[in-house]
Amino acid sequence: YNLDHLVYEGPTDPTITGSFGNTFSYKGWHLSIFTTYAFGNKVRLDPFFSTGYSDMSAMPKEFRNRWTYSGDEALTTIPVIASRRQNRNNSQLDVAYNAYNYSDVRIAKGDFIRMKEISLGYNFPATMIRSIGVSSLGLKLQATNLFLFYSDKKLNGQDPEFFNTGGVAAPVPKQFTLTLRLGL
Repeated sequence: YNLDHLVYEGPTDPTITGSFGNTFSYKGWHLSIFTTYAFGNKVRLDPFFSTGYSDMSAMPKEFRNRWTYSGDEALTTIPVIASRRQNRNNSQLDVAYNAYNYSDVRIAKGDFIRMKEISLGYNFPATMIRSIGVSSLGLKLQATNLFLFYSDKKLNGQDPEFFNTGGVAAPVPKQFTLTLRLGL
């Protein structure tokens, strides 16, 4: 096979990964912050472009910048959403959209810095809780996967950590947990 047309864009796995965390304490309060980062990899953008869409299709943000009028091809590389007439008259549009979906234009940097976890807790003083018959009492609010500090603008909201692995994978959602810890 002649593979001269293929272009190496970079590794799919990050070459640099790490995290940074710290806990700050004052009297009974504890604030913990944990961030993760990864750099050095490439991510293929989701293959959204097709000859047809339905009410069940999710539309990416980049559709806003697509060709809409003649001459827009000089301003953007994002193709037009073909009309039914264009689909009927051109049987090769599906091949063109597929080529676009897997072209080098649909590659982004996978670099990111994520706020992985923030937690705020309070341990009540023993003198305050002795009257209710417990030896310790703590309350903690924890938030996980809150936001990205940084990612490639070309991702347009696509999570650089999430790789679409078939029909069963889902990105990690934001989570909020409230914990009440009682010691008897």
